[in-house]
Amino acid sequence: MKLKKYEGLTEKEAMLKVKDDLGKEALIVSVKNIKPKGFYKIFKKPYVEVTAAIDEKTKAGEKMNETPLTKKSDARGIDDFENLTDDNSAFVEMLKSLSATHSKKDEDNYENIKKEKRDEKKEEKQKNISSDETEPIDIRNKELPFLKIVYEQLLENDLEEAYINQLMVGLGEYSYNQGITIDDIISIIYKRIVKLLSDHETIKLGHGNSPKTVAFVGPTGVGKTTTIAKIASYFRINMEKKVALITSDTYRIAAVEQLRTYANILNIPIRVVYSPTELKETIESFRDMDLILIDTAGRSPKNTEHQMELTALLDEIDEKEIFLVLSLATKYKDLVNITDVYNDIGNYKLIFTKLDETSSYGNILNVKLKTNAMLSYVTFGQNVPDDISEVNVHEIAKKILGGCE
Repeated sequence: MKLKKYEGLTEKEAMLKVKDDLGKEALIVSVKNIKPKGFYKIFKKPYVEVTAAIDEKTKAGEKMNETPLTKKSDARGIDDFENLTDDNSAFVEMLKSLSATHSKKDEDNYENIKKEKRDEKKEEKQKNISSDETEPIDIRNKELPFLKIVYEQLLENDLEEAYINQLMVGLGEYSYNQGITIDDIISIIYKRIVKLLSDHETIKLGHGNSPKTVAFVGPTGVGKTTTIAKIASYFRINMEKKVALITSDTYRIAAVEQLRTYANILNIPIRVVYSPTELKETIESFRDMDLILIDTAGRSPKNTEHQMELTALLDEIDEKEIFLVLSLATKYKDLVNITDVYNDIGNYKLIFTKLDETSSYGNILNVKLKTNAMLSYVTFGQNVPDDISEVNVHEIAKKILGGCE
């Protein structure tokens, strides 16, 4: 069963979209009247949001010639798949079925995660109201309404106060100029956010004879294994590259079996390694591949022994790229602790997962500015090979400036 959301100015309009897309077999889960929030609410009209469900088997039977990978996306990158063969379509259907199985247990925790986020925001907001130190002095003293609205909106989206002040430097003078509007202020901050996030890069394969070796690290439960499966699917199916998988996550047998299942579906080799020496030998055996993806065990930032094991493992790889996988649903304080621990492994790029589990995107900019690491991919669901894209800095900037749902 797959859920999709549809919007319309009226309930009838949204229902027609459901019928056109999913057909008469669709099941209506909920109907909500949405009123836009934040400082854009005066420019947006209320709308109706309909959540509908459809049985994947039923939908597949009605649309035999369509596959999930043929969809287009506004975000450039990994979710823009085209020109697939019938054999690849079979791969996709199997991957969809498998990913649905692995995502089932995550759904049980989804509502709890959302509730925790809401409670945290309420507590933080209450602190902000009672403390003069949470707002820049020029905003409070000069009573600049435009800046105060924008400032509070950035706080609402979990952006750290120090970075908000950095974004708003010099705007007090702008606000006194004749003809300056809130849209002008927002435009300036939007451009500043985009500039700060502009340093990003995904996996690029070289033109030499050696394979690109990429290792994925991060704490437990952030979705490393599923993310690796999505990336492997893209390069195997869309790019038609030779991909190999290595996993050192022997702490969780389920993770090994999950990755092995994906490897079998994609018809790519996979090896399990138990030591740094074995890792080096296995990489050498895959010298005819285009891309080697390495899944490491999830490490607690507080477990020093495990961190030392990970460092020793990665030190055996001469040329590598490292991606630190983080969940956007994690509190910023915890993200700070995590990134501090992983600084010892060398330079890394950032992948943010679980964008579908939060409406606050401020931590993407927070972590980017704290670590000065390059952004890479974002994921927004459990579906393999979908629900992943190259980071879209314009979309993130809009989310940071927009209201929370």
